Parts: sequence; structure tokens; C-alpha cells
Amino acid sequence: MGGAEWGVGCQVSGLTSLGESFSGEVFSYDAGMGLAVLRTKGNIINTHDVRILRVEGVKDLRSVSPAEAPPLKPLPVVDEARCQKREEASLKAAHASAANIGVGVTQEAQDIFDALARTLPCRWEGKTIAVMDEVTIAPPYRDCAGAAGGDPRAVERVGKVLAMEKSKLGLK
Repeated sequence: MGGAEWGVGCQVSGLTSLGESFSGEVFSYDAGMGLAVLRTKGNIINTHDVRILRVEGVKDLRSVSPAEAPPLKPLPVVDEARCQKREEASLKAAHASAANIGVGVTQEAQDIFDALARTLPCRWEGKTIAVMDEVTIAPPYRDCAGAAGGDPRAVERVGKVLAMEKSKLGLK
């Protein structure tokens, strides 16, 4: 398939190699990468959906060139404040995810942490697992200890959860 069928502004339709139908206006075409970007009307007023197609995976292509060269349209406005908020949320999530990975701990310790973290708030303090800021589980991760002034029932509860999760993991 040559680039003429994928000219910007052309209305195209066809099938992908997986049998999925597509249609839309060619928004962009990159012959070097073999990619075409199609634009269709979105479900919300004044919005558009975009779809990226690998040209080599297209069969049964039908292309209709526009009657005249399409006018260059300005790119859509980007809400920088929204982008900044999304970036901050992504970074916060990445930092939280990284904090759940123990440094210098065994795979068994990480498995125990992951199992406990599914049901209880946990964090790493070096190689020690801190649960609910009231209970600590130090290597070799068999026994729980309560924090000073903490609730003794929390130690009992975390101990039961620890034993149950270790048995699920096949650990002693």
C-alpha cells in the first residue's frame, strides 16, 4: 500500500488483519514507521477519538480523497494543569509502589509483605515489616512484636494473618 491512500484528510475504511473493521479521516501518516492515525467523531460533543493503525496489517482498504486539500487545522488545546495533576498522581503512585519493594530482603520476605499488604496497611522499615504502625515483623518473619503503647489485640490479629498468609504461600 502506497502513501497516496493514506493522504491526510482522506476518508478511509477497511479491515485489519484480525478482521476488525475501521473507518475515519486520516489525521497523520508516517511511511517510515508504517503507521496511520485515524480520527473519528467522539461520543462527547466537540471531541474526537483517534486510532493508530499499522499499515501492513490492513486489508481491504477503501480510500476517498477529499475534493480539495484539507485546510490545516490547529492542534487541540492541551490543558496543562490537568497534565500536571496526572503527572503528579502518576509519580505519587510510582513512589508508593516503589516503597512496597523491600531493599536487601529475600524473596520470601517480599512475598510475605505482599500477602500482608493486600489486607493490612504495611510499609518497610529497613528489613522489618511495619504493619498498621503498631506491629513489626523482623527477620526471619516468624513472630510479631507490638510497638510501645500499641494495642496488644493488633499483635494477635497480625500474628494470625501472618500465619494464615504464610500457610497460603507454603512457608513455615
